[in-house]
Formats: sequence, C-alpha cells, structure tokens
Amino acid sequence: MTRPIVCGAVEERNLVEMTMKSSEIDRLKSDFHRDGYVIVRDFISPEVLTELREHAHSALQRVRSKDSKYNKHGLPQLHGNVAKGLERLDDYFKDFIIDGLHLALLTELLDETPTPATVGYFCKEEAEDEIHPHRDGDNGLTIWFALDAASPDNGCVYFLQGSHLRLKHSGRLFRLGKSQDFSADPNAVAAILDPGDVSIHNSKTIHWSGKNKSGRPRRAINCFYQKKRVSTLQKPLLKRDFRG
Repeated sequence: MTRPIVCGAVEERNLVEMTMKSSEIDRLKSDFHRDGYVIVRDFISPEVLTELREHAHSALQRVRSKDSKYNKHGLPQLHGNVAKGLERLDDYFKDFIIDGLHLALLTELLDETPTPATVGYFCKEEAEDEIHPHRDGDNGLTIWFALDAASPDNGCVYFLQGSHLRLKHSGRLFRLGKSQDFSADPNAVAAILDPGDVSIHNSKTIHWSGKNKSGRPRRAINCFYQKKRVSTLQKPLLKRDFRG
C-alpha cells in the first residue's frame, strides 16, 4: 500500500509527485517521534526550488524598500538575516504555508493537520555569529526548505537528538542560550542538506548553528506550524523563543 505525498507549492504550480510507501512514512514517523527531527532528500523539484528563491528575493526587496508600507506597520519582521511573515507580502507564500502539499507529510508526522503560523526566510552569510541553542516552542513543528547546500563549514543547523523529550518535571523548558554548549554531546547531529532537501523538527527539539566560515551563503525557507492543543508549559513562551 502506498500513500501519495506531493511536494510543491500549490496544485496549479510545478510539482514533483513523490509516492511514499506506508513503510517509509511509518519509518519517518518513528524517527520523528524518537529523535525530534527527520531529513527528507530531494523533497522539492528544481522548478519549485527556483520559485522559492525568486519569490524570497522579490519579497525581501519589497520589505527592505525605504518607502515600503511595511516599514510603518512593522510587518513582516526583518531582523538582520532573518525575515518572517512572508505570507503577508506574497500570496505565493500564503498559499505555500496554507495549501502546500508538504502538509500531507506534516499531517502524517503529527497525526493531525497543523495550523500555519508564519513563513520565514533565513540567510547565513560569511562570518556571521552562531545561533545559540534554542527551541521554537512546545506546540508544533518547523519545516526547512534548503535553498543552498548546508554543511558544518557554512553554519548548518545542529539538532540535539531526543531533546524534545527532555522537559523538566515542572513542564518548563531547559534554560538555553550562550551558556549552553552541546557541540560535544553525542546526540548532536548536523543537518547536512542539499538544495531541495528538507528537515522537519519538533518545535521542542533543541537546535543551533555555528558560524559560516565557507564564503558561501546558507539560505532557507522555513514554515512554522502549531498543533491545535493548548501549551502544557507552566511558563508561556516569549516572542524570542519563536526563532528560526
């Protein structure tokens, strides 16, 4: 028995249909629940990859424009090399996060249809500082679409395998930040990606990235989703906890 997983933006656009066997989906679900992340190779077609790059470039030009209406309203958010709220700028990204056919796989992983939160763009340029260990929240998942190759030399993401299961008994998240260094942890795994690959991680999974020492940019589109249930944390998450 097979279940079709179609990869692309929306049905009218260029798509790559990838039919996964039930055993493959079951393996991804098992890995996701055990490790807190999965990587799927060649998930999107070259055509969709080009679309994502072009629409991201156009959206960033608009938000960076001095006369942009978004400068007055503060939307979308642009902080250095990270932009969020692209769905407010371009209907392509609105369709992508709401109706993108990657939702079929995300629904399989969560056992429910996730609720869209926002679309982000990330670009790590040469010699930029590392991003310290953090979680995206406690109530959903994040999918990264690699626009460039990602490896340790250009500051790829690292996941702390199984960390989504490591909550204190009080339900509070571990305190994370500059004081935490998981680089030598045996459960630290580098998310080495090629353009068109995706990584999907539980929002509770601890992740971070190092400096880009390669001279090559590392660009990605990330979509944040939440589950319908209410957070179980005693202490609400702050905006700074919702990062790429």
